[in-house]
This record gives sequence, C-alpha cells and structure tokens, in this order.
Amino acid sequence: MKALLLFAVSACSAQSLYMAAIGGVRATDDITNVTIASKHYVVGPAVEIALPLRFSAEVDALYRREGYQLGFGNFAGSISMGERANSWEFPILAKYRLPLRAVKPFLEVGYAPRVISGTITSDSIVDFTSSGFLPQPVYYHSVEKTSWPVTQGLVIGGGIGFHVGRLCLSPSLRYTHWNKPAISGYFGDGPSWQSTQEQADVLVLIGWRIR
Repeated sequence: MKALLLFAVSACSAQSLYMAAIGGVRATDDITNVTIASKHYVVGPAVEIALPLRFSAEVDALYRREGYQLGFGNFAGSISMGERANSWEFPILAKYRLPLRAVKPFLEVGYAPRVISGTITSDSIVDFTSSGFLPQPVYYHSVEKTSWPVTQGLVIGGGIGFHVGRLCLSPSLRYTHWNKPAISGYFGDGPSWQSTQEQADVLVLIGWRIR
C-alpha cells in the first residue's frame, strides 16, 4: 500500500505544469430581444497540469463584459435603459489529447460556475400633456446596482496544441450551456429580455511550462 502511494505521488510530481493566459471572443449574442447586445472579448489566467494516459486538468478564471441597451414607448411616455456588467466564469476542465505526433488535438469537458454584477442606467419620460393631466413631460433618471444569481454551465470543446520548447499555444472552440439565464427583465406592458443559455467562444491559450 505504501509502495502504491509513493508511486502515485511520484507520478503526479513528474507531470508538466503550465501557467497560461487565455484570450478570445464570444461568437454568440449574450442578450436576446434588445436593441444592442454586446459581443465582447474574454480574457483571464489558466493553470493546466498534465496527467497520465494523455489526460490533463485545466482551471480558468475568465472575465468578460456583459451589456445591452434597449428602449420602449407607449402613449404614456418612453424609457431607454442599458446595463454594463462584469462576468466571471471559472471552468474546471478535463482534457484528453489524441495520439498524434505532428499536432496535438484535444477534447475537453467540464463544469463552470458564473457570477455577474453590474449597473443598470435608465432614462424615462412620462408624458400626459396631450390629455391635460400634466402641464409638461416629467423626466426621470435612475442608476441601480445589480448582483445576478450564480449560474452553472456544462462546458465542451476542442482544439489543437502546439509546443515549442516550454511554450504552448492552443487555439480552441468552446461551447457552454448555462442552466438558466443569468440576466433577465421585462416591461409590464412591453417586451422582455434575458441572457442566452447557449454560449460559443473562440479562444487561444498561451502557456509556459514551469516544470
């Protein structure tokens, strides 16, 4: 038993460890039913450790900006509003590298929690001047902080790894299905909006082997 434990510890200690940075863009809209929805960059640090049998484990901390703008009006007035939010995703991935020598294609699957918080700014006009209820339109401006519920994502993807000495370059495509919309809202007599549950990203990982 002790011999088996010593073998496992020595095998793990012999594996390669990479410190990396990830950058890319989201290929899908983040908010539905709005006038303008953002398609923003994604960036963050990553750690990957090689495991036996062509497997590896990767943990990321991905930052992106979420945002939208929309407007709505009726006989009583109009409103325009928008949100700017900070989104953090923390994918935990298992990766398998296919047995090819020239290039190193890989598949990945994992889980990702996500937290989003931001600020909603709105400007509205209440206009009952035509009916005589108000002598002139009334203008309102408001700013509201948001802290949306944590969402959970199922992550799958794949890419190709290139290694030159200690340097690793890995372009990839990654798909995430979220268990529910993180951002949502509606007007009482108008449209509703929400963040999408399907997310596709084009990413590039640049890593450096530190052992």
